[in-house]
Amino acid sequence: MNRSSFLSHGLLAAGFFAAVAAAGCGDGTALRPGDVRTYTVAKGAPAAAPPRESAGPPPAASPVRYDVPAGWQDQGASGMRLTTLLIGGPDAGQEVTLSRARGTLRDNVIRWQKQLVGEADAAAVTAAADRALAAAETVDVAGRPATIVLLDAAGFSAATGAEGQAILAAVIPTGDDSLFVKFRGAADVAAREQENFRSFVASLRWQ
Repeated sequence: MNRSSFLSHGLLAAGFFAAVAAAGCGDGTALRPGDVRTYTVAKGAPAAAPPRESAGPPPAASPVRYDVPAGWQDQGASGMRLTTLLIGGPDAGQEVTLSRARGTLRDNVIRWQKQLVGEADAAAVTAAADRALAAAETVDVAGRPATIVLLDAAGFSAATGAEGQAILAAVIPTGDDSLFVKFRGAADVAAREQENFRSFVASLRWQ
């Protein structure tokens, strides 16, 4: 190849590369020195975390055991009550409660008599409570004497609103305090359920 041919081919090659470079410079997408490019990558929505089941503490074992009489429905513990039992179902509105409390037997019986007859004469309330204690019966409960009393509104004015109402209650001393079993409702229900009430009280056992 002579010198003129060599120069001709070199000029053609240089022209080709210059054209390519010029085309690249005209493209706005070409990467230049110092350019910084950022890219956004589409991401799917994060998967929702599966709901976690609430793992609450297991219900505490009742410290008191007992037999439920026929016709009574055990509703279990609630608040300060160790249990509530319904007589004749929820619609009947007749319930027996089991709880713990302090105070002497006589003081509590006087308090219950006052609950029954309201703002009656204090001396009359105390006299009625003492009569109920004199007629009370004693039932053995796990080797301890339980006192069962029946309080009514006999001898009190109808203005008290207690006519036809009664409180049937038991007090079982357990040491520092006492177990109280209490029914407040219709006097005829209290009279009818006395045997079941007595059996329930006698069946009580505690830890």
